[in-house]
Amino acid sequence: AMHINSADAFFEVPGGPNFNNYANVNVITRLAVAHKADAVWPGWGHASENPALPRTLDELGIVFIGPTDRSMFLLGDKIASTIIAQSAQVPCVEWSG
Repeated sequence: AMHINSADAFFEVPGGPNFNNYANVNVITRLAVAHKADAVWPGWGHASENPALPRTLDELGIVFIGPTDRSMFLLGDKIASTIIAQSAQVPCVEWSG
């Protein structure tokens, strides 16, 4: 994939019995520290949607290539994100929540 070929280095996250390794913030951050990463791109999926990952990486001085933890928190919730969009006068589909 182009994003892998463009990277200076690529490391697979070690697997686990529940196959949630790509959602495990502790495993990802330990791997980043061990390899002295300057930045982490989480790809798509659970890790890229977890506000704890950019927050933890920031605390370690590692750049997270993606949205801020605050953006993830606010926009990861369907109700909150709809309210934010509506307050910015973005047209939204009606919801029954």
